[in-house]
Amino acid sequence: MQTAIHIDRPDAHVHDEAAIHAALAASAHPLPGAEARYWQAPGWCLLEQGYDLPDVYVCSLEVESEAPTAIPIRCPRHDLYGFYVLAGGVCITGTDQQTAMLRTGAGHYRLSYLPAAAYTCHFAAGTHHVFYFVAKDTLLFREPSYELAENIAPVEALRAKLGTPAVSASLSTAGAAADAIRRFMHHPGSSYLRRYIAIQSLVITLLLAACEEMHVQRTGGQVGEALAQRMRTHIDELVADGDSIDAAKVARRFVVSYAYAKVIFRTHVGQAIGAYIRSSKLEQARRMLEAGDSPAQVARYVCWTYGHFNKAFKARYGVSPSNYR
Repeated sequence: MQTAIHIDRPDAHVHDEAAIHAALAASAHPLPGAEARYWQAPGWCLLEQGYDLPDVYVCSLEVESEAPTAIPIRCPRHDLYGFYVLAGGVCITGTDQQTAMLRTGAGHYRLSYLPAAAYTCHFAAGTHHVFYFVAKDTLLFREPSYELAENIAPVEALRAKLGTPAVSASLSTAGAAADAIRRFMHHPGSSYLRRYIAIQSLVITLLLAACEEMHVQRTGGQVGEALAQRMRTHIDELVADGDSIDAAKVARRFVVSYAYAKVIFRTHVGQAIGAYIRSSKLEQARRMLEAGDSPAQVARYVCWTYGHFNKAFKARYGVSPSNYR
């Protein structure tokens, strides 16, 4: 197995199978079929679980640190890395350990092209969980491109161009990225074939979500805010008219992708589209109950079953629709 990041502390590598099994047993997310490596040094320990596929490498790192810790690493290839911090935080510097090249906190991630070189990972005291993937050449570039030069593949041109690291802005995992990682960590697949499909689907989802979010950052501001407000007005109008509405229908109405609609709406409205639709329906229901409509009529109007409506209304307002009326 060829790991995408080498931990450059041979003295800390634990080879004892019993110790590795104990670390896996204590892990919140033991991954079936993954190659597990365990590292232990004074003040810190690290459990590494990775899957190496032809197109992509994915890995879960769980770090326990008693004090601020610096762990030397090596990236053997120049590839696209995605670092997702599920808990804690990580800072990656060059070997001088002074200049932060990549710093990411919980609930955020960064995409980065890292040249093959030595780096240092810094962790504060506490618990850290970092999920990362490395998209290999074969995933991003399927064939050479004659527009660049004869017999030079796009990835070779990128290697020549990106002799220094290129790191995206900090991006939020909220939404599609967090959901995809959470599903994978809980259900990675019980067989090699199922895991292969799950990993490929996961990485494509993460790449598309990242592209959508970076597009939002570039085209955000007044344009993004105006689109989000139009989406909100459209939702309120459909709910008021008693029409069926969900996030996918909103995206189709404004001719944008589902992922882009979710990111734009959350960025400028402050909550997910689904949560806003639910809130809008409950407000409509409250107004109808105050106007004298029966709970059964209100449930049908907002396109919910009576049981679901009763439960949602009570969770929001603290009383059942019947008592509220």
